[in-house]
Amino acid sequence: MRKHLKKRFQTLSLTSRLCLILSAVFILSLIPLLHIGLYAHAAGDDFAFGLQAHLAWKETRSLPAVIHAALNTVKSYYYSWQGTYSSIFLMALQPAVISERLYPLTCVIMLAMLIGSHLFLFRTLFTFYLKLDKGMWVSLALSVLLLSIQILDSPGAAFFWYNGAVHYVFMHSCMIFLMAVLLLFLKTSKKSTQGICLLSACFLSFTAGGANYVTALLTPLLIALLTALSLLYKNKRGLLCFFPLFLALAGLGINASAPGNAVRMAEQIDSMEPLEAVYHSFLYALKGIGSWTTLYVVFFLLLLFPFLFGALYQKDFHFPLPGIPALFSFCLIAASYTPSLYSMGHVIIYERTLNIMRMFYYLLLFLNLVYFTGWITEKCRSYDTTFKLPGVLQEFRQKCSRSFCLSMGIFFLCLLLFSDKNQVTSLSAVDSLWKGYAQSYHAESLNRTILLSVDGVDEVWVPNFSVCPPLLNPQSLSTDPSEYPNPTIAAWYGKTTLHLSVIY
Repeated sequence: MRKHLKKRFQTLSLTSRLCLILSAVFILSLIPLLHIGLYAHAAGDDFAFGLQAHLAWKETRSLPAVIHAALNTVKSYYYSWQGTYSSIFLMALQPAVISERLYPLTCVIMLAMLIGSHLFLFRTLFTFYLKLDKGMWVSLALSVLLLSIQILDSPGAAFFWYNGAVHYVFMHSCMIFLMAVLLLFLKTSKKSTQGICLLSACFLSFTAGGANYVTALLTPLLIALLTALSLLYKNKRGLLCFFPLFLALAGLGINASAPGNAVRMAEQIDSMEPLEAVYHSFLYALKGIGSWTTLYVVFFLLLLFPFLFGALYQKDFHFPLPGIPALFSFCLIAASYTPSLYSMGHVIIYERTLNIMRMFYYLLLFLNLVYFTGWITEKCRSYDTTFKLPGVLQEFRQKCSRSFCLSMGIFFLCLLLFSDKNQVTSLSAVDSLWKGYAQSYHAESLNRTILLSVDGVDEVWVPNFSVCPPLLNPQSLSTDPSEYPNPTIAAWYGKTTLHLSVIY
């Protein structure tokens, strides 16, 4: 059996081998995340935004009543705190509204959305447009996904805390799905597929317009860019992209004009004028790109470049002016900073916001890698008759492929060995599980739930946690029972007062 598998592996092309290895690494990296996700519990804003829906479920056990309560939550926050109607609706429907046992679905939902959206985008772009081999586009997608899952500012808020994850990662994934759907709409010849794609794009556009302001701003910018490109290349179907563009702008307008935004802005220490925010966005983008381009990013760029070169060398595709896509990409990265600078000024941007900004950077960087590599191969093809490059490439692959793969493997192992375990999501999960921190946190969370669920008691004391894994939410409570989030959690369990006892 072992010999048979080894023989089959040796018959695969180098690109297929790369794809197989990356797939194995990717799947293995998800196992500790799904495991530690079983120990996640609701915290903070999960209770605040889900309270009405939870009480509706307790009283009626009716899903329509829960949906109605979620809509009331959107209305309440729209006038009192923020206009992100899509996010708030989903925040109000967090899994623990029905049962706390369902909260571990958070990790599954967020990973599924992120992975599904990126695979769909890369498949559409590199199957219908550039026509790369499956092994190549899957390797590209997995590289972006590994970075987007493993190297983040706050992976806990990205995958294990529902409220923060649905507001950012889920909505960011909706935006990626939207771009994939529009790309498919512009290319497919089937009328039925065109209709489904356009309707889906309109729905996703309006949804993204009511998301966090990074996603809500980037969505119409990306649609406008795609529409302009389709019209530039005389694809008349691009005119229909104005429908999702209008809905994205309408959603952003509804979102930004919410009365609650003024209430929230009044509590900020600092803010900027629109033009000032745009100017500083470019300065912050330069710093952000510098800090996000880690050795892990360099590793994947070096790993993929020779495979991309070989794949694109065979394509008769025009890649003009590589600086133009890079410039537009930089402008889009800068635009992702603008909402935070406009609303909060020169302050530290929330880590959960930085998560999706970083994911977006990874995506654009690797798309630019494809474009830049294509531009290089296009230049090299013009010297074919002189240098006989295909033969040289083939000889180089035969002689150097093993040493290249070995050196990249050593590079990757060294990165893992000498990285801070809490800076790589799966390593952090393995460490917390191995030391029993996740299990202890879970047991203490269940103990809190038991104390809060006792009937006939209006005033409850719960202990603080002895330990909390970096990936899971500390569920911070105040020693003052009148301070947030104590009253909200007390109301969730039908209590009048919730105290925190500091034991550890």
